[in-house]
Amino acid sequence: MAFSLNLNAKISYDFGARMEADYSFYDDDQNIFPDKEWDVRRFRFGLFTRFNKKYSAYFQSDFSDSVRTRKGSTQAAWLRYRPNKRNEIYLGKMEMPFSLESVSNSKYHFFMERSLASALSDRYGTGVNYIHYGKDWNVRIGLFGDDHYDLGSSSFFGKALTGRIGKKIKIGDNKLYLGTSFQYRKPNTEIRIRTLPESHTFNSRLLDTGKLFFINSIEKYGLEALWKKGSWTMQAEYMQNNFTRDFVQPDLKYDGGYFIISKIFNGQRRFSFRKGEWASTRVKKHRTWEVSARYSYLDLTDENLNAGYEKNISLGINYYISNKNRLMFNYIQAKTTPNSFGINQTLNIFQARFQLEF
Repeated sequence: MAFSLNLNAKISYDFGARMEADYSFYDDDQNIFPDKEWDVRRFRFGLFTRFNKKYSAYFQSDFSDSVRTRKGSTQAAWLRYRPNKRNEIYLGKMEMPFSLESVSNSKYHFFMERSLASALSDRYGTGVNYIHYGKDWNVRIGLFGDDHYDLGSSSFFGKALTGRIGKKIKIGDNKLYLGTSFQYRKPNTEIRIRTLPESHTFNSRLLDTGKLFFINSIEKYGLEALWKKGSWTMQAEYMQNNFTRDFVQPDLKYDGGYFIISKIFNGQRRFSFRKGEWASTRVKKHRTWEVSARYSYLDLTDENLNAGYEKNISLGINYYISNKNRLMFNYIQAKTTPNSFGINQTLNIFQARFQLEF
């Protein structure tokens, strides 16, 4: 369901919604069971308003009955000023410009959930963000403040300066995208790094640092690469977080990353090299499908505070009903050596999703 309404030939409105229904089954050698097998992962409604060629706004909220999403939480709320096609300024709540996996919309991802390494990348921030698009490169830089609770976040992370730059390189039929990200944050309260095993309904986070106090500053670095040729895609990222602490507390360093290889049949995955993010997939109705494999890891071991190490191997099959709707099937083998409790754990995850956009 979508509509567009023109008012005085200047203001236009576009309404859209998406829903994701998940089913998960777990085989855990530590006998930890999920909260629920069925889950509405996302149920989002968004309204895009264009005032004229230069000004527009967007608002999106999530009303899913999810085990970890607060009903009515605001996912995005921003005002955009676009003086020309090459420059944009955003004000409000939005994705911070750090990590290819983070800035790309989840409805275009290869797998149902982001990788383990995404625990090192903050997604949303409230502030101002400037974007410049070159012919085959882009740069984004933003200044963000606290993510207030009434906008859908549950923590106060302080102020952050975040930037991301990417460049397209073409060699024959090979298209390569290289990028890097950086963030400097001054938190005003405790910080916590934890992650689910790439499955949203599992009832336990295998890796969890607990609350980290006396954090003076955080420096985050990211490297990203993407290769495309025909129906083949490879995507990889590496991220590192460095924590500087006060009161003679030892500094901390954590890192993570992932590698994805994928092939699509009877369709075309589209990546905007100019913007540095994924776009909608071109499909042949009822004929397009995709197979993917991913290796990911998160290392929260440090000589000063050991919170565990996890590596996952994932296999995925996506069947496209249309360019907006698809069925997703994931198998994940998650291994901790050890988890945050010092236990070596192996977890097999089988999960499926029906993704609907209207």
